Amino acid sequence: MILEKIKEMLAEQEFIDGSTITPETTFEELELDSLSLVDLTMSCEEEFGVSLDNQLENPPKTIGELIDIIKAQTGEE
Repeated sequence: MILEKIKEMLAEQEFIDGSTITPETTFEELELDSLSLVDLTMSCEEEFGVSLDNQLENPPKTIGELIDIIKAQTGEE
């Protein structure tokens, strides 16, 4: 569920083909700049009701790491 929603966000915001995204996909592979990462972070906070502010010092490097952070805050499996 979370992965699918993140794929939708990236497809909508960055015009990235969601079918190519897996939990192992890195943000570097997606070629997202810092502004794009901020946009994705804000979208995730709004969509999932989480706070990702504390991730600024050690941001996630993969989609899977982002999903794990969201799951930890929402209790989703």
